Amino acid sequence: MTSTTVENVVSRTTGIKKKFALPVDSTLSQAANAAAVGSFANVDGLVGDCTRFGNYATLNFTLTNVVMNCTDAGASGSSGSVQLFTFVQQAIASIGCRQNYSSIVEGGALTSSAGDAVYQVGLGSVAVTAKDGSLGGTDQDLGGKTSTITDSGGVGSGSKVSAPASVLDGTDTPVGIFLNWSGTAATIDANGTMTFTGTITLLVALLGDD
Repeated sequence: MTSTTVENVVSRTTGIKKKFALPVDSTLSQAANAAAVGSFANVDGLVGDCTRFGNYATLNFTLTNVVMNCTDAGASGSSGSVQLFTFVQQAIASIGCRQNYSSIVEGGALTSSAGDAVYQVGLGSVAVTAKDGSLGGTDQDLGGKTSTITDSGGVGSGSKVSAPASVLDGTDTPVGIFLNWSGTAATIDANGTMTFTGTITLLVALLGDD
């Protein structure tokens, strides 16, 4: 184990700039460090990058026309999920998440070509089940839900910066990362698709296994 020196950290008590060292596991390649965190899903249009620093990891997701299949459950609302990542077996804590969906395009069947879907998007540890346009709990425990988005001409966009501070026990069953969506019963008319373009950054702490 070696260390990396971080410059220009100011002491709160003395005001003097100091240097301090953070541990870095230099015995592993970047690919091996990423593999120690988990694996990205094989999804068309998804590009992932993982950087590990000690017991912390940053996951970056770039989505380019990633298609999500959405299910209309009538009066119960609607839902759709795409799994993006699976952690190795361990407990993890979500520290912070930034989501930026620059383009969300609905398939014509979803709203009978009205193009006016109303929905929320979030990042969860479990695939969402039917909800009436409102995510909650494990639907968005890794990255908080966006405010309600209303499409215009079949296209919407949204963003969210959040600090979920959730701790998830993946020591028995590995934790997954799911892009979750839920549309309102009033605007969703049939099964269809939503197509996402944007970026997600997630910072997590790796708490290990039993």
